[in-house]
Parts: sequence; C-alpha cells; structure tokens
Amino acid sequence: MKRLIFGITTLFIAVAFVVLAAPSVQAQSVELNVWTAFPELNDQVKWIAAKYMQKHPNVKIKPTLFPQRALEEKVAVALPAGQAADLIELDKMGLYPYYVSGFLEPLPDNVVAWMKQSYPDYAVTSVTADDGKIFTFPWLNSLKVMFYNKDHFKEAGITKTPETVQEMLEMGMKLTKRDAKGNLTRAGLDLRLSGGGFGTSQKYWCQAMIPYGAPVLEKVGNKWRAAYDNEAGYKALQFYVDAVHKHKVDSVAFKSDAEAFGLGMTSMFQREAWVVGYLAKNAPNINYSVFLMPRGPGGWGTVGNTMGLSVPKSCKHKKEAFDFAMFMMNDDMSRATFSDSGWQPFRKGVDYSELYKKRPALETFIKAAETPGHAVLDYENIAPIFEIHSRMADRLMAAFKRANLVDDPKGISKIVNAMAKESNNILDEYDLLAK
Repeated sequence: MKRLIFGITTLFIAVAFVVLAAPSVQAQSVELNVWTAFPELNDQVKWIAAKYMQKHPNVKIKPTLFPQRALEEKVAVALPAGQAADLIELDKMGLYPYYVSGFLEPLPDNVVAWMKQSYPDYAVTSVTADDGKIFTFPWLNSLKVMFYNKDHFKEAGITKTPETVQEMLEMGMKLTKRDAKGNLTRAGLDLRLSGGGFGTSQKYWCQAMIPYGAPVLEKVGNKWRAAYDNEAGYKALQFYVDAVHKHKVDSVAFKSDAEAFGLGMTSMFQREAWVVGYLAKNAPNINYSVFLMPRGPGGWGTVGNTMGLSVPKSCKHKKEAFDFAMFMMNDDMSRATFSDSGWQPFRKGVDYSELYKKRPALETFIKAAETPGHAVLDYENIAPIFEIHSRMADRLMAAFKRANLVDDPKGISKIVNAMAKESNNILDEYDLLAK
C-alpha cells in the first residue's frame, strides 16, 4: 500500500512538474530579427539561420532585406526609438555613431575573448571604440582589388597586370574602345564616377588617394583634421579628371560596376570579393582574374572596410543574438559565406584550399591582407566619419563631370581646398577638429 501511495505521489509530482514547466518552456522561445542590406547576404543569413535553428529549435530567426540606403534610413529612425532588429548588418562606419550615442550593445567579455583568438589583430582594432570596448562584430572584410578581363588584355597585347597607377592608366587607354562617332563602347578603366553615398568617395580613396599618399584624415593628439589639402590630394583628383576627360578611359554617362564588367563593357574595375559570386551566377563565361590595387608614388594599399553585425541595446534576447552571430562566423559558415555569397569573412585560420580550386580569384583577397608592404586601411572610429565621406562623395561626383579641370591646377586645388574645409567643419561641429 505504501508503495502504491508512493508511486501515485511520485506520478502526481511528475505530472505537476510537467504542467508547471510547460509555460516556462514556452517562455523560452525566442524570435530574432536580422536586417541586411545586400541580397546575397540576406540569402546567406537565411541559409545559416536554417542550420542554427536545427540546433536550437526554440529560436526562430527572421532575416529581412532592405536596399542599402533604405536600411540606413530605417536604422536612423528605428534604432533610437528602440524598435530596431536584434542584429543589424551595416558598414561599421555607419554603426559607430549609434554606439557613441548609446544605442548599441558592446560585445560581452566571453565573446570578446573568443573574437581575439579568432580574428586578426587589425580586425579587432578596426571595431574597438575609444572607450576600449568592441562595438560590433567584424563579420565581413570588404577589401578591394582590381578585376580585369583577360580576353580584353590578350586582344590589346597586354601580357601583365599593372603594378603602378600610371601603368594602369596607360593600359586602360589601350583597352578603351569607341564607335565611329567617338562614343564609348568599352571603358578601359571603370573609376566609379557616380552612385552616391560614401561608396563613391571610398573607391576614390582606394584608387587615387592611397597611391598618391593623401590620407583622408590625420590624428593630432586626440582630435582630427583633413589630410588631403596638399600636393598629394591635388594629384589624386587630377588623376581622375585626366583619366575621364583627357585620356577618356571612362565616362560619367557610361554603364559601370559589376554589371558592366559582366557584360564585357569594362576591362578593369575595383571591387570586393562578392563580385566573384556575382559573376559566377550572372556572367559565368567571363574570362577574368584579379590583381592587387596598383601602387603609386605615395603609397600602396587598399581599403578593407568592415561590414559589422551589431546588437542594439533595445534587443530583448542579447545572449541569443550574440550566440547566433558567433555561429555565423564559425569555420563552416565562413567557408560557405565566402563560397556562396563571395563576401570575404574576417575570420583568420580558416582553410579555404578547396574553395580556391573552384574560384581561384578569391585567394588574392586573402593574400591582400597578408602581403608585406601592402596596407589595409579602414575608416576611423569617430562619430561624423559617415558624413565626412558622404559629403566628399557629393563634391567629387560634381568634379568628375568637369572637363574644364584638365590642365587647370588652380581649379583642382580650389575644389580640394573647399572639400577639406567642409571635412574640417564637420569635425568642428563634433568638437573633434585639431586646431
């Protein structure tokens, strides 16, 4: 009888425990929203999320795609209002001002420890704020190299890739084609002359300012000032103006970027690793390869701006959000992201040897960060950095249209001087201008 009573009591307790525990299990279900700015990355997040949800059935992950500019606008409204997604993918220069304003969660200590073991030092430095905390995951390294059409090079009798910016310009002239009326039919060198936003100034920085030795900003003490209102800065702009209006290797009105390259309308252009995936999908027959950005009289290097993944302060599931972000960056997911999307993960020590056999161009992107003497630059972690580069882009796009700047050094210097003054005025508004 005692055994029977004991058994019934035990059963009652077990049933009661299950009943009482049921609401708790239900409460543990988590929904994470992820905002992305590029179609191929949104597809990748969906694929990774499916893998993660298999291991964590209580977690539901919902990726949402926005055009880049639309996402920037949405974040500007939603993040301060506490209504942003649980994970936001944006360029770190666009994310940093929100961290300074207190809207982003710094990485917790355990995640920081993992990251410092798993990432190269320059990646950690690029996302370290002035307060010493890491404000975003350095998910992807948006490093730039030059793409070139091998058939165009062969047709023009060019047997090597350019090592200097001057060689690149000369080859671009040989590669350029026009019709009987003089209209451009093939751009020998796509210079990214339009498009708006900081992307235009970014390509200009990489293509001309780095090789001519003109930094965008320089640090003086704990403040900053424009560093390109000088001979190096004038030569950088003159290079672009001459290329377009004197040597005519490109035109503001001509189709550009990855689409034009995939259509065989351009012979050389500067872009990131995602183009490898784009070409595999959209132009599989294009015969191309890549080379490092050419050096110039003032320097050699590229821009490797960071695509970050940030968790807002308003996120209700920070632990799960950080855990999913770490999962997105493990070895298998890094290999899949590099292979499927073409975007270059920041992780170090990942074996990509099998991927290189299928897409050999990707190896150059990894080596670019390891080549001695070849600098990989990133944006400064200051609140107005996005505005500084966006305003530069507006002035540059106007200058690129001006054929009257050819052989006009005074006109060139006047534009650069005004652009630098605007950069300094923006710094001054944030009390960051070095006097």
